[in-house]
Amino acid sequence: MNYSPPEQTGGISLEDVFESYFDCRRKKRGTYNALAFEADYERKCIGLWHDINAGTYKPSRSVAFIIFKPVQREVFAADFRDRVVHHLIARKIEPLLEAEFINDSYSTRKEKGTLYGIRRVEGFVRECSANYTQDCYVMKLDIRSFFMNISKELLYKRMDTFLRESYRENDLEMLLYLLRETIFNCPEKNCVRRCPVSHWKGLPRNKSLFHTDGKHGLPIGNLTSQMAGNFFLSPLDHLVTEQWGVPFYGRYVDDMVLVHPCREHLLTVRERIREWLAANGLTLHPLKMYLQHYSKGIPYVGGVVKPGRIYISNRTVGYFYDALSHYNRLAQEPGYVETHGEDFVSSVNSYLGQMKHFATYNLRKKLLLGGCIAPEWWKVIYVSGHLEKIVLKKQYTARSRMQRSMHREIMNCQLIKKKPYDGTGIDSQTGKWKQRNLVLNESGHVFPCLRSRCVRPCPPDALPGEAQAAQRWQGSAGSRFSCRQPACGCCTH
Repeated sequence: MNYSPPEQTGGISLEDVFESYFDCRRKKRGTYNALAFEADYERKCIGLWHDINAGTYKPSRSVAFIIFKPVQREVFAADFRDRVVHHLIARKIEPLLEAEFINDSYSTRKEKGTLYGIRRVEGFVRECSANYTQDCYVMKLDIRSFFMNISKELLYKRMDTFLRESYRENDLEMLLYLLRETIFNCPEKNCVRRCPVSHWKGLPRNKSLFHTDGKHGLPIGNLTSQMAGNFFLSPLDHLVTEQWGVPFYGRYVDDMVLVHPCREHLLTVRERIREWLAANGLTLHPLKMYLQHYSKGIPYVGGVVKPGRIYISNRTVGYFYDALSHYNRLAQEPGYVETHGEDFVSSVNSYLGQMKHFATYNLRKKLLLGGCIAPEWWKVIYVSGHLEKIVLKKQYTARSRMQRSMHREIMNCQLIKKKPYDGTGIDSQTGKWKQRNLVLNESGHVFPCLRSRCVRPCPPDALPGEAQAAQRWQGSAGSRFSCRQPACGCCTH
């Protein structure tokens, strides 16, 4: 009987599952779910492969929690097994989506994150204003509750049409099956809340999946949700840049920015965008519309673009001050600085790593050297480079602290015990050799004297009188005592 691999008969290959697992665990291997999966990852990947090709795969339970920075938001974290499936889908469709997207959609794309978007907006303004010599205007738009209002049926219909036209592999039907299970899954009906229910207080109803009808809404936190959001708005991107006369256009998820010399033309395009969104079940946020001359500055995805320079947002600076204040309070606790230096360094460097891409030298100088860091922290850290990062001193790293702890434990624990041994010692009274109980180590060998240069190690429990007798015997002909120095200092022989 001839055996055909699943990838030749329309199934997902085992190699794809393993490659997706390796992608999924990258930079996540220290998390609890990743470690639990990795403990038996080969068996679990093979089991997942069988479930997918048998058509029995179903998403598992998710974990729901609330974050408060930068704003209060509901997040659903999929089970690690489901995240492997998400990466499997992404591996299949990402090359096709990259060819479909315009260059200036910035979310969940390699080398096209927030910093890339900010620099592109700066380039838009510079080019549209002829290097800041002509007038141009900037308009920002935001979609109200974007992820919560996406129609699952419409999204899947578009994805199905797109893949049937562009995808050329044999496993198309299996890929569409995984997309159906992922898109139409309702994690809010099968989840575990990782934080108290009180954390949902203050979150608007239109920002939570728990208040949707089940036919709309994608969970924030899934890789597939980010890619689906980009795909859902991709037709709008092409309309704005190719048909509506706004070539200087960029979008990060649902935050759109348009640059044009004519203010009235931007208002006209806004109405067209509003009509397109209404036809697809979405609406513009009425309170998040921005239209100003470029010289006023453009706040966009964590930065503020001004003529010839880019600043970091005040909100990020405020979070940095809050983090420093938090660690400064903890530094007053005895012993905290010496044992938590790595946490402090990681937190501070995460902000400095972002700030170094903006015009923030004076700000970093003020934060690092202006007294914002408690004096206790300077015992364990120092500043490196052009105020771009702080470094933990070597003696306070976790590795050094562990080595010192192990050394203390070795010195304190009783690794040496006394056992009877037919050795020879010198009687302090007669100066003759006699049998004594020497100190042995765990393997039964004579414990060596580390500081002396004894050819044959002397017993560390020797008495002072024996040391005197050893001096008398040293150098005498036929002496069996071979110590070249009578008092080595580590014991009393």
